[in-house]
Amino acid sequence: MAKRVLVIDDQPFMIKLIEYNLKKEGYETVTETDGLRALDRIEDIAPDLVFLDIRMPSITGTELCSMLRQKDIMRDVPIIILTGQFQKNIEEDVRAAGANAFMTKPFSPFALRAEVRMMLGDKEEGGNGRITGDHGCRA
Repeated sequence: MAKRVLVIDDQPFMIKLIEYNLKKEGYETVTETDGLRALDRIEDIAPDLVFLDIRMPSITGTELCSMLRQKDIMRDVPIIILTGQFQKNIEEDVRAAGANAFMTKPFSPFALRAEVRMMLGDKEEGGNGRITGDHGCRA
């Protein structure tokens, strides 16, 4: 059975980009454009990994990440927060929210796939702590 990755982003293009790359690697994807709706459906979705945009209309990614971490089903699920801007305190913010990593948009498809494989334990090699040059890291 393929591992399931939940992608939560309010930008359809970003969802399609991530979904395309994950399906290419054989992962099942579930997408959601609304963070609160994803939170309501999380038990039914039961993801193995979550990509979460930091800025969405209904709730911020860090707020949603904190709420997801309160659910028993999500305590050990890797969460990667996506951000369009590198901010000086981003690492502190994502760590405090309970995220495992963050990636700065734009990112390379290779880096995306490598990080997913590493987070899900599908290969020994993956990201090296730097996801997009100097603009991403594991929290």
